[in-house]
Amino acid sequence: MRLTKEQAEQNRRLIVETASRMFRVHGMANVAVVDIMKECGFTHGGFYNHFKSKDELAAEAIASAFDVVASDLSEELASGKTPQESLSSFVARYLSSRHRDTKSGGCPASALSVDAARNGKTVQTAFVKGLETYLDIIAAHMGGDEQEARQQAIALFSGLVGAMMLSRAVKNSDPKLSDELLRSERNILKNHQRKN
Repeated sequence: MRLTKEQAEQNRRLIVETASRMFRVHGMANVAVVDIMKECGFTHGGFYNHFKSKDELAAEAIASAFDVVASDLSEELASGKTPQESLSSFVARYLSSRHRDTKSGGCPASALSVDAARNGKTVQTAFVKGLETYLDIIAAHMGGDEQEARQQAIALFSGLVGAMMLSRAVKNSDPKLSDELLRSERNILKNHQRKN
């Protein structure tokens, strides 16, 4: 029985969404194509009807994850009364134990940075596009001229991602340190915002 074009597109979307979640939770190197297809309820051979390679799928999965989170970030930052309130709310949510412990893997920047660094140009290009989108959204809520706003966005987001990565890295062996990493970064950013 042949699939309709709509069903094939739905299947492709399901594969991308499943891969996005699995990559963020387990890391790209720890997830095989066969695992993704099995999770979707499809056969391994069906993968090649949709993608040429795992790298092609990874690039789409990364782009999809960034698109979803960037859309949420845009809405969240636009919903605050002031840019400062919006950023404070975003920082608190990002540096929360809920985000650290999410079963979906959370933000692709903190979940997939190491994977992107270890992969080729296709994967890194998708990561760059997603990261640039985040930085543009955050910079739009920063003060100062365009260059200063971008520098502030880079510093803010780098701190968030670094704290989240370190917190996740030590969570099982030292939960107190894991919480302290998130709390300390929140406090530093809160104090910095008060001074500005």
